[in-house]
Amino acid sequence: MERAGGTLTVVRSAECVAALKTTTRPAVVLPVLVILFIVSYGILTLLVFEQGQTIESQRSLIREMLKDSTQLATLKGKLARDDSKRSQDKASAQADQQADHKDADSGNPAAGTKGPDKETKRPGKSAHATKEAPGKPAADMQDVRRCTRTI
Repeated sequence: MERAGGTLTVVRSAECVAALKTTTRPAVVLPVLVILFIVSYGILTLLVFEQGQTIESQRSLIREMLKDSTQLATLKGKLARDDSKRSQDKASAQADQQADHKDADSGNPAAGTKGPDKETKRPGKSAHATKEAPGKPAADMQDVRRCTRTI
């Protein structure tokens, strides 16, 4: 029998090896990228949901603060009215006492029943005194870039 044999030589070039690596690599990387995109979109969805809840909780807190502020303003107004009423009653009582003293000295009892004088100050006006704005510090006088305003 004749032996058919020969030597087989396989020559691989760098181009052939590079072509083999590029064809197998994208097939492996594609599922990993798909999984990463799905996970990242899931995290993004979770972030949007949590942000919506945070905004809603802040909105409810702001509403509660507004309600409390309204109640506080009402209470302060009521206290100011009561205070002015008390001081007005006190001022009228003092005016009546002074008028009684003057009438007792002059001997005219009918003048003691006179209404409140125009001289008596109304305490409600002095309760709303204007607030003075604080003066500018000397350091601010030199800096013209900043403009300080009081409201």
